[in-house]
Amino acid sequence: MTGSVTTMITEILTTKFEVSPEDVSQDAVFDDLAVDSLALLEMSLLLEKRLGVSIEEGVLTAEQTVGEAAEAVEALGSAHSAAA
Repeated sequence: MTGSVTTMITEILTTKFEVSPEDVSQDAVFDDLAVDSLALLEMSLLLEKRLGVSIEEGVLTAEQTVGEAAEAVEALGSAHSAAA
């Protein structure tokens, strides 16, 4: 699932926040992409809608890489599936 979450994050970054696709990689840090906490909160809400999981404030941080964020969101999805 990480691949699909990474793809969703990349899509949100490039379409919603107009980050250049060339700048987005697994190792790209949100802060380096000029993605602030407000943008991360908005991204969390978009991912919640698409994935049907609850992403608490602070799960996504400006210091994370795209890959780390995808893993964190995937872990929430796994916990959500196990609880269901």
